[in-house]
Amino acid sequence: MTYIISFILFLVYTIGIFFIKEYYMLGIVALINIILMIVLKENIKNAVITMLKIVPFIIFTSCINMLISGVGFGILIGIRLLLVCNVTYIFAKKMTSHKLQYVIETLLKPLKIIKIDSREISIIVCIGIAFIPIVQNAVVELEYSLKSKGFDPKIRNIVKKPNYILAPLITSIIKRIGDIENSLISRGYT
Repeated sequence: MTYIISFILFLVYTIGIFFIKEYYMLGIVALINIILMIVLKENIKNAVITMLKIVPFIIFTSCINMLISGVGFGILIGIRLLLVCNVTYIFAKKMTSHKLQYVIETLLKPLKIIKIDSREISIIVCIGIAFIPIVQNAVVELEYSLKSKGFDPKIRNIVKKPNYILAPLITSIIKRIGDIENSLISRGYT
């Protein structure tokens, strides 16, 4: 039951961040995030490193919003995304995929009335979440492979010659999907 409550609180908290329009309130949310990290004994250094990896996406999204809706709104979106990514990092460190599967399955049990299997949905969600690190590792392996072959995997080179990245990446992902499928079949999920 505590996992369900923490999941619901996480959803309300992250959605609530996007309704905050005042900067001082976002500062309070940032302070709450820091307090959460200290109370839950999360490594702040690892959190900062993870956030730095996400910053290019946040800057890109902020710039797009600045062009479309104005500078103030773009900055507000960037701060919100940064805070949501931080609290998601904290939540992900405390919630295992097995616990998440249990929570989703429990929350979706009312769907059995209309004959939707909540267990299957929870498994699909957990597989999707578990697949993210697999893709990240495939990209890192591919970067090392390309560097060892003398190809500089920077954005400008990738745009000029996308087949150097996309073909091996897609092949690797499809192979891993096959491995996951075989693993699920051997465990009886059909």
